[in-house]
Amino acid sequence: MGQERTWLNCLDATRTGDITTSGLVWSYPLQKHVLATPAIYNGLVFIADCGRMVHCLDAKTGKPYWTHEIKGEVWASPLVADDKVYLGTRSGTFYVFSASKEDKILSTIDLGHPISSTATAANGVLYVATMARLYAVRQSR
Repeated sequence: MGQERTWLNCLDATRTGDITTSGLVWSYPLQKHVLATPAIYNGLVFIADCGRMVHCLDAKTGKPYWTHEIKGEVWASPLVADDKVYLGTRSGTFYVFSASKEDKILSTIDLGHPISSTATAANGVLYVATMARLYAVRQSR
């Protein structure tokens, strides 16, 4: 049943007792199971499921702003940096979305190998690991 019914729940951790019920703020149904954690930025929640969908929700209400169908399952968590959402898929496609209420893809690239790990940003460099290579991308100045 775990992979048949899936949802993202927002809980109020200040509640007492079984906060899975007493602390439930909102619940949002997802298409398929999730292997990653959501990213939260500017009052938005970004989550991708294994049903090949990326979701953007309002962090306070759980109401969706947009969903976007992508190529490949997602095992990695989305990364938000520089007002962008970075996300790789098991099909090897790497996506860059605008971290906004609007569904806007800024870039896609086929890296040719499955991506299972979350992208990492450090010191102005974006690191993306596929099952075969590690890419380090720096914005040209």
